[in-house]
Amino acid sequence: MNHTEKINRRPGTWRAVLVLALSLLTAATALLVVVGLQKGLLIGVMVALSALTLLSTGGLVYFSIRMVLRFERARDKEHLAHRYLQEAIDTLPTGLAIYDAQDRLVVYNRAAAELYPYRAGVDLIGHSYETLVRRALDTGQIRDAVGREEAWLRQRLATRGHLDSPQLCQTTDGRWMQFHEIRTPSGFLVMERNEVTSLVQKNMALVQSNEKLAHLSTTDPLTGLANRRMFDQCLHAEWQRSARNQLSLSLLMVDIDHFKRYNDHYGHLAGDACLRKIASILFDCSQRTGEVVARYGGEEFSLLLPCTSSQEAQSIAQHCMDELERAQIPHADSPSASILTFSMGVATVVAEPQADAESLVNAADVALYRAKGSGRSRYELATLVI
Repeated sequence: MNHTEKINRRPGTWRAVLVLALSLLTAATALLVVVGLQKGLLIGVMVALSALTLLSTGGLVYFSIRMVLRFERARDKEHLAHRYLQEAIDTLPTGLAIYDAQDRLVVYNRAAAELYPYRAGVDLIGHSYETLVRRALDTGQIRDAVGREEAWLRQRLATRGHLDSPQLCQTTDGRWMQFHEIRTPSGFLVMERNEVTSLVQKNMALVQSNEKLAHLSTTDPLTGLANRRMFDQCLHAEWQRSARNQLSLSLLMVDIDHFKRYNDHYGHLAGDACLRKIASILFDCSQRTGEVVARYGGEEFSLLLPCTSSQEAQSIAQHCMDELERAQIPHADSPSASILTFSMGVATVVAEPQADAESLVNAADVALYRAKGSGRSRYELATLVI
């Protein structure tokens, strides 16, 4: 039973006031009769005024009591509503914090207390967001801000309440958090933070898996060089760039001399090791950005050289042959040399948009077989001009 109900059920005070006032009025009337009109009138007026004053005072007291009780009841309801709100948001598995229009913290839940900037162990209600974040920066709780705290804070405050999409950040203990900011019609800002570590890890694993698959699909498994598929993609891309910018594009086609004899004489394992050695030599001879060394097929390799003139391409070809000779790989069953050699065809063009990129491969291939027919262990320059 509240205070109002107690007063309504015990009306003695209010009724006593009414009875006393009515008694005073009755006494004033009797005096009019007993002492005469003039004196009785004066005394009656005084008594009546006293009665009215008493009535007014009693009403004011009653009114004040009712107002106090209403205020206490409203305050109790407010405290109860706040308790219900706190209990409700504490059950949420995600961190939740609410700020007023002046960006001061109004309420936050138990899950948020485990994260910055609410993991402080003190009463934070009423503090501004900037104050809370500065405390977190001072203790190194914000991983992305380490070493650039002030710049990070300025950027964060500039975007406060204006984030169009969820933001992803990593905590100092390695967890990944995704947070939202929603502005209410009354100007309050609701922040929700959810841990998505498992989702991020799965996504990263998927990306790595896709990258690995992409690498495998464009890489020769034996030599680690680009495979034929990758070479074709790069050739067409560089052909278009050469045509667009009118830059020279060179290609070296390489074939190991008498490789079948080498395989038969030393065995397939030695043959695979030989291919890896040749791949390493060719790769080391092409160091510029954009150059592609590929295993074209079997014992045949290719070097795609963007922005390379014919003279530069011939210099690279000679460098490759010199490095192979320096390696001194024995080839006891070769009819042309006691060590392993290869033959090369060199072609250089400035591409034309209407021409086919395969024409460059065909030109280098013709030069390659001309080198083989001329005694091997040499390179020949293509005569075809596109």
